[in-house]
Amino acid sequence: MKRIMIMLTLLLILAACGKKDEAQIWTTMMEADLYRVSALAGGRISKIYVAEGDEVQAGDKIAELDDSDLRYTLEQMQASLQELEAQKQLYNTQIALAAVDLEYQTRRQNRSESLYEEEVIPLQNLEDGQILKNKAELQHESARKNLRLVEAKRAAIEAQIKSVQKKIQDCIITTAFTGRVEHIYFDEGEMLPNMGQLALILNIQSLEANIYVGEEYLAQFHPGMQLNLKVNGYADAIEARIIRISNKAEFTPKTVLTPDNRTVMVYAIRLKAENPEGILKDGMPVDVVLP
Repeated sequence: MKRIMIMLTLLLILAACGKKDEAQIWTTMMEADLYRVSALAGGRISKIYVAEGDEVQAGDKIAELDDSDLRYTLEQMQASLQELEAQKQLYNTQIALAAVDLEYQTRRQNRSESLYEEEVIPLQNLEDGQILKNKAELQHESARKNLRLVEAKRAAIEAQIKSVQKKIQDCIITTAFTGRVEHIYFDEGEMLPNMGQLALILNIQSLEANIYVGEEYLAQFHPGMQLNLKVNGYADAIEARIIRISNKAEFTPKTVLTPDNRTVMVYAIRLKAENPEGILKDGMPVDVVLP
């Protein structure tokens, strides 16, 4: 009986040692960010520059829409500007002539007033001169108003030109993201609606994942801490770092595997791993271990 108790004690000690040395492993799935490339303007797709599976950099051209109608509108507006420029020159000439006439009528009326005071000319001549002076003032002011009207029309057309030029620029669809073209939803020649989604870009440069740890393990983690990712088929571990630790406990999601019972409250820890060699894939299962 004594020998049996000794053997049981040894077995318990060995089991405890094995449990203590067992590595802590959390299984999770990698998540890649998906970016949607949409068109600000709608129209017929005249050219698509990428294919599914291509890697693109931020600023690369994805597609181009037919902008023929917009360019015709732009040409019409530019022609209207030329017409307004001709009118502006005409009104400037009229202003100059009206200013000369106004100056002449003003000097003549000043002389008439002096002559009238000296009783050299009758009142009728003085009144006729005042009428001519008033007419010259009205012609001068009318020409200036016409010029201001032309300038206002010019400003309105220039604003419309900027709007059309912006729409022409929007016909060139570029990506603001770096990644791999996962899917293209339209073909050349098809009509793309306003704000229509053209392509889906998958970020393969860096991926993220969540692990869920119980309170007894939480003290071992801190933001910025390095962890190792184990991927089936690759001998070397991939480095990851903690970018966020949840401050609120939650029930373990059903799709997540942890060494704890699923009814235990756990804390979500967000990891981020750089992926320059493209080993990690969206949805790939990995094991997370402490370094």
